[in-house]
Amino acid sequence: MAVSRKFFRIALTVLLLCTLALAADFTWDWHNQQVIGRDDPSVANTSKLKESDRTALIDAIAARLQKPMSERGYSDDRIREVASIARIRIVDLGGKGDSAVLATSISMEGGCDGSNCPFWIFQNSPDGYVSLLDTVAASYTVQPDSANGFSDLVTMRHVSASESTLTLYRYDQGKYVDSGCYTATSPSPKDGEVQDPEIVPCNTDKTETK
Repeated sequence: MAVSRKFFRIALTVLLLCTLALAADFTWDWHNQQVIGRDDPSVANTSKLKESDRTALIDAIAARLQKPMSERGYSDDRIREVASIARIRIVDLGGKGDSAVLATSISMEGGCDGSNCPFWIFQNSPDGYVSLLDTVAASYTVQPDSANGFSDLVTMRHVSASESTLTLYRYDQGKYVDSGCYTATSPSPKDGEVQDPEIVPCNTDKTETK
């Protein structure tokens, strides 16, 4: 029994050290968060897309809205209308001129819950727009690190007024892959100034599956 307790303490210590190392390796500058919103151009009215690309991008977004919206009784025409008003930014994530389209829905019809909205990253290809990332977020941050030629990304998702979930994404084999989950807790303002959040690895026992 004493031996079992000893091994348990050793295992617990190793787990704690690994958790602390994971947190130490992760940095997120919340000042650099980017939010795509109503001031950004929509797919329908942006001047940065050719008409053929505009149609292809609406197709790609509508394909991701199809299941949740059709289950709530929306027609195909309305799903396409909601896809066309999605807001976008065209960003060079690879530093080589390979632009990606970052897009988000802006309506409850399109899946927003008041704090978080569907968030997609697409890249144009000869076969149309391919999905690099399909998730839900309130903001995104382009990280200074990169993998396989593409910048790492962090998405932030509101959980409560003071707590958010951060997900680190790294590019691998043609898409952005979930590479780490963290919880950011914002302390109360001090002397009227917003304080840096406390960031720790997610408790996997309590983290909801995305």
